[in-house]
Amino acid sequence: MGFAADQLQRLRPLWEQMLAHRFLIQTRDGTIAPATFATWMRQDYLFVEAAIPFLSAMLPRAPRAHWGPLTEVVAMLQKELVLFQERAAAVGVSLRDVEPAFVNHAYVQFLMATAYQASYAEVYTVLYAAEKCYHDSWTVVKQGLDTTSPWYPFVENWAGEGFAQYVAYLEAELDGLAALAGPAERARMATLFELTVKYEIAFWEMAATGEQWPALPASAAPAA
Repeated sequence: MGFAADQLQRLRPLWEQMLAHRFLIQTRDGTIAPATFATWMRQDYLFVEAAIPFLSAMLPRAPRAHWGPLTEVVAMLQKELVLFQERAAAVGVSLRDVEPAFVNHAYVQFLMATAYQASYAEVYTVLYAAEKCYHDSWTVVKQGLDTTSPWYPFVENWAGEGFAQYVAYLEAELDGLAALAGPAERARMATLFELTVKYEIAFWEMAATGEQWPALPASAAPAA
């Protein structure tokens, strides 16, 4: 097995916990409260915005063969922002003046710190893990969500064949980077893989509960 498959096997209990999260199951079954889904939309919109600087920070350090694909990912993220805007408008949800929740803020800081402080292979690990989490999570939703649901375009985006091929490409490239890494770097890659999965679970939980900043009233949450 390659590095990615090894990590997925090692983290199988955590991965299964993520895929069984009530946010995904309720979205799949069409029972999720509109306000709960709106919370996720607002927060994930901010996260996608932040992912573009993350990719931009990767680009100068990337091998030449990755320049084109990473540039395409930035363009893909820009299209995702439009998707969020369209879906939000369709159901009357505002994406303006949204502050990042604690988990969202922490996840973004994790991304950017990794982008600037870790090796390229380590940063690529985070990119793959996050995208693999989203593909598998929305594939769960795809298994039951009615195609007439206003949320189905998200399924088409992250659980479709195009995104599956993109994740498969990332996996192959990650395996190649891991094969060139030494034991210490591979260990750091494994740690970052696990942290990314934990952040994804925390993000679903934040969306499900609506939690903003722990021990602070909503009005006291720091401005974005």
